[in-house]
Amino acid sequence: MSETKKNLENIKTKLIDHINSNYEKSKAEEFIKNIKSMNDEEFTAFLKEQGLLNAGEKSQCIFCSIVFGDIPSTKIGENEKAIAILDIKPSSLGHSLIIPKEHITSKEEIPEEVGKLALEVQEKIEKAFHPKRIDLISSNVMGHEIINVLPVYKEESLESQRKNLSPEEIEKIKEKIEEVKIEPPKEEKTEEVKEEKTEEINEKNTWLPKRIP
Repeated sequence: MSETKKNLENIKTKLIDHINSNYEKSKAEEFIKNIKSMNDEEFTAFLKEQGLLNAGEKSQCIFCSIVFGDIPSTKIGENEKAIAILDIKPSSLGHSLIIPKEHITSKEEIPEEVGKLALEVQEKIEKAFHPKRIDLISSNVMGHEIINVLPVYKEESLESQRKNLSPEEIEKIKEKIEEVKIEPPKEEKTEEVKEEKTEEINEKNTWLPKRIP
């Protein structure tokens, strides 16, 4: 199978997953039926119309489309360098993705802010759902480096069977996570060391009894 065909199938799968999770059932079924009926040429033309494929036949990364808002997602966090969304076909409850806003192709290039957002989401999920542990796993999809925030309750991994969640179920998970409030780290107060002045003792500032002859 050619690389282009693989990419098209990957995009088609991702689009169908997003449609299932973000549209009403009747509307989603009709949309998916149309997409599945398209051959490669028709699907390529459809992607061009949606701005997901440019004239040079180079497909735009599905995660870049999410960042730009071209594809709907359930956002649970954001900072200057990344967004956090719920995985629409999670391996476990609370499975989330941290997506750098730039199209970063190597984990060595991931900015520090991306890791900070991953730790914030990790802490919220831990407090919301109390898993045994939460693994932070980097992966590369269509050339875009992302971080999986994966809660582990038993022995879940990225290879575990994925669950299809309804929009209502995803919204409830989002609400549960957003209920968690993280207190900012307390700043350590440095005590000021005051220098004590040693006052000179002299006749002007000291009372002395009068000498009795």
